[in-house]
Amino acid sequence: MEGLKSFHEHLRNLRSQAEKLIHAGLALNPLFAEEEIRLKREDEASKLRAAYGTIAEKLKELRGIEASASYGHSRAESILFLTGLAAKAIFSKGNRASAVKDYLIREASDRKQPFGLVMVSIGPRGLPDDVEVVSISQLARESGQPESEIVHKLQQHGHLFFGEETFSLLIDRLITDIREGRLHLPISGDKLAQIMGLKRPKSSIKVVPVE
Repeated sequence: MEGLKSFHEHLRNLRSQAEKLIHAGLALNPLFAEEEIRLKREDEASKLRAAYGTIAEKLKELRGIEASASYGHSRAESILFLTGLAAKAIFSKGNRASAVKDYLIREASDRKQPFGLVMVSIGPRGLPDDVEVVSISQLARESGQPESEIVHKLQQHGHLFFGEETFSLLIDRLITDIREGRLHLPISGDKLAQIMGLKRPKSSIKVVPVE
């Protein structure tokens, strides 16, 4: 009997310890939930940082391409100018020389092309999956349309445009809001427009000449 009483006492102790562990586990549940939320927010913040890194590299790449294109265009214009001077010297004075001069001036004007406008474009699906770098100048050259018209048409399809500095500030702000629980991914284009106080279609573009 003594052994049986000892056994029951042991069971009671085990039960008491189990109940304490259950209560301790229940008390920890909110902490686990908070940590899960924190980790999820950090994961989303990391995705935004990664997206910004990719975009920054692409901006650098396209700006380099634009600089090369501008340099090549300038060289071509210089060659044409020198050719024009040579032609002017060869032709005799009079109407023929004047006609050549007018032709060269007209041709130079027709070939004037935009260079250097590279922007971050965020589409309707927003961040982080619908963002890319667009060379507005290249699209303008290829289509023969003004840069402002290119931007306007893309805005009509729900695209938002940002310069590098503004985009960087936007990402910093979004990361802070995500960490503090005010936002979560994905962030739609409409939400971004609301955050930035933009009304579509609208764009504030500053063309920076390629050096």
